Amino acid sequence: MTKYFVFRNQTNGEQKNVPGSREEMACDIAALIGQDELPKEFYIAFAEESKHTVLETLREIARCSVQIDDESEKIWTTEAKDLGSHFKTIDDQISEAYAIMYGAASDVAQAIERSEHFQDIEYLGPKTVERTFEYIDSSGLSNFVEKVEEIFKVEFFHHHHA
Repeated sequence: MTKYFVFRNQTNGEQKNVPGSREEMACDIAALIGQDELPKEFYIAFAEESKHTVLETLREIARCSVQIDDESEKIWTTEAKDLGSHFKTIDDQISEAYAIMYGAASDVAQAIERSEHFQDIEYLGPKTVERTFEYIDSSGLSNFVEKVEEIFKVEFFHHHHA
């Protein structure tokens, strides 16, 4: 199993991971686990024994390490990458639905407050929307991310805020 160190790519796009390489896979995994909406191109990865790892470490500490072997590579390419995309999509859809419903409920609340004859009616307000979404808050993405961290023995060294 090879350990890959993932760094912020500070080369202004001059240096890139080879498409389809394990280095690129390590960056995909870091982007998925980080859940910080950064593209994989924001990262660059080097194998532990690479001279580039030493040079990058002199600039800054790696964001994380990811271990990949033939079996875990197969898991990523045949299952995890696609599943991660589906989890991300459903999470985005939940967030979008929440924002739309919360906005509509706020509009109703404001209209009722301005009304003279309807202030005593029951309605779906912002607080009810919040409580409703507490039950569907999790799509399972966090459980999936934990499993990916376990399979690829991901170790975070620090969290970089872009």
